[in-house]
Amino acid sequence: QASCLSLPGTMRLLLLAPLRAGTGNATTARRIQDHLEAAGHTCITQDTSDYESPLAVADLISSKKFEAALGIHLYKAGRLLQGSKVPFGIIFGGTDVNEDSKGDEKSQVMEAVLDEARFAVSFTEAMKETAAACWEPPAFVIWECILVACMGIRL
Repeated sequence: QASCLSLPGTMRLLLLAPLRAGTGNATTARRIQDHLEAAGHTCITQDTSDYESPLAVADLISSKKFEAALGIHLYKAGRLLQGSKVPFGIIFGGTDVNEDSKGDEKSQVMEAVLDEARFAVSFTEAMKETAAACWEPPAFVIWECILVACMGIRL
């Protein structure tokens, strides 16, 4: 399914993630950025903690002329991509399905993000199944588009 991640031509992409040093999210972001750049795309990584609202990210997308975005962390990045004028995908992980999904407010935000996202990525089949059990339709419709990708995926 790696072909599902192929992007047409060369694109300018925003990679939005929690980037605290030494975390799994930061490592994952660096690896994804490396793969996207190796495929010929321009990929600019930004830390979710630098932005307080979707409006701030919308301003960034507009000013830097991003053509698409990818968020790492369904809640932390996804909520900032809501209402984006560019297409975006989302990568969710253990914190999303094991912790944040338990809170009503966060879970509702994550469901809304899934409704807007063009695609979602899970790193394991088990995580995909857990996520599918967390959110009801219409977000559930996207599960046919969820890609399961190992950390060594080649884009």
